[in-house]
Amino acid sequence: MIKNAIFRSHDIISELLSRYKAIVIAFILIGVCAHWIVKHQRTQQMQHTWLEAPKVDDVIMVDVGRLQTDRVYQPQFRIAQVIAVNDAQLTLKQGRYTYSRKRDAKRAIQLDNLMVDDYFQAEPWHVPRTQVMPYYQSGVIYAAYRPNDIYVMGGIVKQRALPHFPKHQRAVFSAENSQGIGFYQRGDLVAARAEFELATKNKDQWGMYNLATMLIAAEGGEQNLQRGFELLKAAHAQGNIKAKEALESLCMMHQICE
Repeated sequence: MIKNAIFRSHDIISELLSRYKAIVIAFILIGVCAHWIVKHQRTQQMQHTWLEAPKVDDVIMVDVGRLQTDRVYQPQFRIAQVIAVNDAQLTLKQGRYTYSRKRDAKRAIQLDNLMVDDYFQAEPWHVPRTQVMPYYQSGVIYAAYRPNDIYVMGGIVKQRALPHFPKHQRAVFSAENSQGIGFYQRGDLVAARAEFELATKNKDQWGMYNLATMLIAAEGGEQNLQRGFELLKAAHAQGNIKAKEALESLCMMHQICE
């Protein structure tokens, strides 16, 4: 009886797909397009937010060709990075290299080129804050990225800060967290992650924070954004001074907090 029902259902579904194939394909295409549009709009919104409130280490993708109005336009894509922000202006360092294709500039980031000595020019580029959004709207700035920990699009764009341990909280550090910091500084990420796991079981807020950042960055094992989010919340609830900023960054980059 069940077998007949299964075969009958299969026949009905096959007949419907055959009869309404064009409609099904149209719905699939509409769904894919809608997903792409929503994703694109969300990315645009995030980039707009970052440019409205830039932070040090933000990566800005620039088309220098748009600035050269005295000649026929030629694409000249360059990578810049924020080094200072105040109410009046944005100060960036510009890469020495220009790329003819956007994907080449993106590839440079993914290959960690921003960490190469002398990749950036010595002379800074000062941009008035009032000019940032007009540059974005005209295409001079065509993309902006905020590092997730030390990464942008999988490439390293800044030096990692050492695990934070303020003097007034050293007395409450667990031995496991201290061990984890030692392993981390020596580059043994698997062992560091294991020690931070033990520290987390002991309710050490800095163990939670350090483990969360490793889970988010997929260091010493697989990435686990959801657990990283939960650990940062728990550390923040204990008054951890770094967890709040890490939560804001995680929520903005991955929308995991929705």
